[in-house]
Amino acid sequence: MRLKPRQVEAFRSVMMTGGITAAAETMNVTQPAVSRLIRDLEEIVEMTLFERVGARLVPTAEATQLFREVERLYLGLDQIAQAADDIRRHKNTVLRIASVTSLVRPYLHQAIIDVIGDRLDIPLVIDVENSRHIWDMVAKNRYDLGFVFSSPRMADKNAVLLHGSHAVAAMARGHRLASRKTITPVDLLDERVLIPGRNSPLRLALDRAFSKEDHQPASTMESSMLNCCYFAASGMGVGIVDHTSLRAAGADIVAIPFEPKIEVSYFAIRPSGGHRISILDDLVKRMRELISSDAKSSTPP
Repeated sequence: MRLKPRQVEAFRSVMMTGGITAAAETMNVTQPAVSRLIRDLEEIVEMTLFERVGARLVPTAEATQLFREVERLYLGLDQIAQAADDIRRHKNTVLRIASVTSLVRPYLHQAIIDVIGDRLDIPLVIDVENSRHIWDMVAKNRYDLGFVFSSPRMADKNAVLLHGSHAVAAMARGHRLASRKTITPVDLLDERVLIPGRNSPLRLALDRAFSKEDHQPASTMESSMLNCCYFAASGMGVGIVDHTSLRAAGADIVAIPFEPKIEVSYFAIRPSGGHRISILDDLVKRMRELISSDAKSSTPP
């Protein structure tokens, strides 16, 4: 026994509308076409489904019983369609996003406003964490999207490069080193050096650079790169940061290239094997646009 979907649709339409004419209008076909589909269905199931009483079609007891099964099928199809629609619109799905501090303002704020805006069907959780924590949580599928600071060599196939640059020495405008063309570890031995956290790729590279000198800096202060920018602007010391952090801080500060060169990159990362969520793709694209535009506008001519 092999039923055709169109036959089942015709049967359901006749049962719901009460007649061949109304069913034909519902299905947008001719009345003879509906009659033929019903006749073929009766032959396949080997049952009489309708009896003609005057001008009306009256369903048999067998038709009523069969209709219950057909309704279960269509209810299941409706549920599948609703689930697909919910998935497409991310309804009832909480999107969990995490970012390092340097990318939150203004980039992530603006990207979320631009991409998600007033869409009430997308619940969000936004956490601000360090890169290592975000990497770990994304790997465990605890975050749907993470924005991290990393070395280009640490990126994998689930990472999208947002922006890359090199480390700079940031200091107040009146600082004694503010006129230098470059800053090296030797220049900072008598300074308080403002450095990022121990798990930062930039920190690891800085430790290697300073380890080659006979002496370590007179003093260090460890904090987020954003805080390093703020403290540097206030004259607390020299911060080793990157251009993205400088732009995010918006502080009145002098930035001088640091030698040896240290690559600084930001990535958007997603869980391995996770299903693609289009609105997160849009969010990543917008983040890249905002950071790239900001970098170009702040580059000296």
